[in-house]
Amino acid sequence: MTHWEFPGSDPIELDISLIAGDISVTGLPTDVITVSLEPTKPGRAGDEAVAAVRVEYSAGRLEIVQPKQSGFIRRHSTSFSLAVTVPAGSRCTVSSAATDVSCHGELGSLDVRNASGDVSAATVTGPVQVHTLSGQVRLDEAAAEVTAHSGSGDICLRRAGGNVIAQTASGDIEIGTAAASATARTASGSVRIASICAGTADITTVSGDVYVGVAPGVGVYLDLGTVTGRATSDLEPSDSGGDAELHIKGRTLSGSLNVARAALADDHR
Repeated sequence: MTHWEFPGSDPIELDISLIAGDISVTGLPTDVITVSLEPTKPGRAGDEAVAAVRVEYSAGRLEIVQPKQSGFIRRHSTSFSLAVTVPAGSRCTVSSAATDVSCHGELGSLDVRNASGDVSAATVTGPVQVHTLSGQVRLDEAAAEVTAHSGSGDICLRRAGGNVIAQTASGDIEIGTAAASATARTASGSVRIASICAGTADITTVSGDVYVGVAPGVGVYLDLGTVTGRATSDLEPSDSGGDAELHIKGRTLSGSLNVARAALADDHR
């Protein structure tokens, strides 16, 4: 394993570009920025690949960059196990072809572009953007806006403080509590929002089911439509129309639509 250390206690810009492997980023109160890198398969080729990765820190910016490769060399490139510790609140950008990205602690923002691999994060206080063609996306807590796209994976967001845009072709979308608007698009997956309290819930699915829980005490306007499925609402008639704080627009081809009052356990989980 190759190890680097740099002094720093203030949030930094972290820029990672690796072709394949596992990436772990931890944001916590610290006076030392650390980087640990090793090939997933030991040997001379792996050691040479590690030596070729550029790790540089200057003026509050840490760059970890694997040289670009193409063709046969890229298909047979070395995969890495990378672990980075940065000060809490740091902003993280990751670009890769096939890596799993896991973020722990607190980050200031997160931007991941990945062809294949899962992405997870504990707490992000700023914007989140995740784009993966094949992989799951899981966020525990996002305080600002979230944009998440996956070609064939599930998207799960436990708590959202800002607007959410989630789109997947064949995966499910699940949002625990949403404090602002949520847009969800999936072809064959289901959509579940346990509790939403303001803005607009704009949901479209072809064959999946939809459930939206409305936070207690929130007025709601409903616009639900399905071709061969069933649309139901457990809300009282007085809960809809007028100057509603929440608008729900749901569209399915064959899936069911259900709107209900969120349970207190869902609203605060």
